[in-house]
Amino acid sequence: MPRLPPFDSLYVFAVAARHRSFTKAAAELHRTQSAISHRIKSLERELGVALFKRLPRRLELTAAGRALARRLDEAIKDITRTIAEFDPQAAPKRLRVTTLPSVASRWLMPRLPRFFDLHPEIEVQVIADLKPLDLHAEDIDLAIRFGRGHYPDYKVSMLMRDRVLPVCTPKFAADRPAASIEELIAGPLLHDSGAEGDESLSDWRSWLDQLGRKDLSCQAGQRFSNADLCVGAAVLGLGVALGRLSLVADLLSSGILSCPLPLATPTAFSYYLVVRPEAAQLTKCLRFSQWLRCEAVATLSIMRVLDSAGARQNPHAKADLDG
Repeated sequence: MPRLPPFDSLYVFAVAARHRSFTKAAAELHRTQSAISHRIKSLERELGVALFKRLPRRLELTAAGRALARRLDEAIKDITRTIAEFDPQAAPKRLRVTTLPSVASRWLMPRLPRFFDLHPEIEVQVIADLKPLDLHAEDIDLAIRFGRGHYPDYKVSMLMRDRVLPVCTPKFAADRPAASIEELIAGPLLHDSGAEGDESLSDWRSWLDQLGRKDLSCQAGQRFSNADLCVGAAVLGLGVALGRLSLVADLLSSGILSCPLPLATPTAFSYYLVVRPEAAQLTKCLRFSQWLRCEAVATLSIMRVLDSAGARQNPHAKADLDG
């Protein structure tokens, strides 16, 4: 194994490489410009390669310099993160969040850039999993859960209610216009098999039952293992999916999807913010929770606009979305 140069020399080089300037590196490290230059020359002699091209009035990294600078930058960041994890007060820099894959991809991820704009100092790690993870065992700070709100040993607050309605592409709706429920379920229908029988009332059978149409059958059609895949199939124009408004509101607002028959029914499950008690008062959790609630309010406002036509058309579609 080759002998490594002194870490201080490598760090001096990393700072100089970042600035492309010995003078700026000297100012950051509180050393003289000549000391920085001497340290870099010593490192180049030890490695046997040139790291900088010393041009008139500027510096450029050589190919070897660029490769070393890139690896050092990654290593320094990794070391910094590891050391920060030793200090409980430094932990606010990293926030671990878990939720369903469908919620992560269709609701949380499109909104995360807004959180980073507000709080660039917080690093968010999203863990998408179909099964509810043990926050204590997995060292996860908080979860966004879709359920009935019974989560013992955690601090729980409602984030938002939800409802479902038929969605498809505008082209699909134009090619197969549906003026009635009978015409709509003639298909092709897209099913979220994970919602069938989970008591969330997010499946086609539950939708028809809530609309008072127990007489109609809705078994035919393609099936997908989760809501994300089902919505994705609708985006591809494969048929009509029954989408949770939380997951399709953005697609409806952008015109990627449309509602062929504006009849929405409430889900039995709602979204809850679930936090480990010992993490609830940490700055990172407080800021993220507050931001989530603001995003939930914005989503609910989209829901109300999209639902107004259906609420007038069918009294069974009315439900309280506040919370």
